[in-house]
Amino acid sequence: MEATHDVIVAGGGVIGAAVAWRLGEQGERVLLLEREQMGQGASAAAAGMLGAQHETEEPGDFFQLCVQSRAMFPSLAAELMEQTGVDIELSTQGTLRIARGEEDVERLRAAGEWQRATGNRAVWLGPDEVAAREPALAPTRGALWLPDDVHVRAPRMAQALARAARRHARVAEGEAVLAYRVTGGAVEVTTTRGHHRASRLVLAAGAWTGTIAGDAAPPEAVGPVKGQLLCLRPDGAPALRSTVAGGAVYLVPKTDGTVIVGATQEPEAGFAPQVTARAMGQLLGAALDVAPALAGATVERAWSGFRPTTPSKLPIIGPDAEHPEVLWATGHHRNGILLAPVTAAMIVAAIRGEEVPSHWAAFAPAGRREGTLGRA
Repeated sequence: MEATHDVIVAGGGVIGAAVAWRLGEQGERVLLLEREQMGQGASAAAAGMLGAQHETEEPGDFFQLCVQSRAMFPSLAAELMEQTGVDIELSTQGTLRIARGEEDVERLRAAGEWQRATGNRAVWLGPDEVAAREPALAPTRGALWLPDDVHVRAPRMAQALARAARRHARVAEGEAVLAYRVTGGAVEVTTTRGHHRASRLVLAAGAWTGTIAGDAAPPEAVGPVKGQLLCLRPDGAPALRSTVAGGAVYLVPKTDGTVIVGATQEPEAGFAPQVTARAMGQLLGAALDVAPALAGATVERAWSGFRPTTPSKLPIIGPDAEHPEVLWATGHHRNGILLAPVTAAMIVAAIRGEEVPSHWAAFAPAGRREGTLGRA
């Protein structure tokens, strides 16, 4: 079978779509295969937080990667608006990590210290300052204010990237990749509809990556961690200005006045999509504990998604150690939205043989360096 594409991308979420878009812009002949519909999996289910500082507890390669990708969003939002006409609703408000007890105060103050030492903004606010900024919240012991940890509207970002991918690549929806084999310096791909051949294959199938049989094995297994979320509409003026993270819940206010409440973490649930009463009770109880002013809000909808997660909760990005024709772009856990632009840049650089920052090597299958990454 002759190679009819330069690159096949397996997966049409924000990661796969961003990769296909950027490769297509570089002149690569790209085929993107999506098992269902573009951007309808974990990408659309996400709350859209760009929590580079919120999601990391120590400096290291992972923190560098997150901060680097977060910095790409202003230009990404402008490009997507110009090319697709979709506003991804990049916010200008940051994140409050609230402290409810003395242990929280110590932990968050320490986080602020090392984050400032790395050149990032992190400001400690006292209880009165928190109350003045967000009067809907219950009393706190203070909060770490992260002005640069903003957010986007995840479904709109998924929609915009899907449109961008279609402009620069051939897209086939409803065609799942089942297996692949590396042969003759190329990759033969078997799908639910037939066979394709390309010079390279990018595995960006999210939580389903582990279901694809092939010659290359990732350094860590990739599987689903289910998360359930809900959307509240406050009864009156917008209840919050900033994203608020505290305890077992986060609250993300959107431009339409709603508040996204998330999210459970259910590694034992597999791919069961059901929204459960237990999870909704937990989320609502935690949300009202943090922000009692939401008690009169209407529950507009609830949903679930499946985070693609490795045991280390760190992504796998780059060429396979034994089969460089196969590239991994998966395992992003809670940070797929945040890491989409930098992941695309990493895959493009790997395929085109470009010089890259040294910390990128830590996420390649051949470059896992235990103890240097920082935890998600």
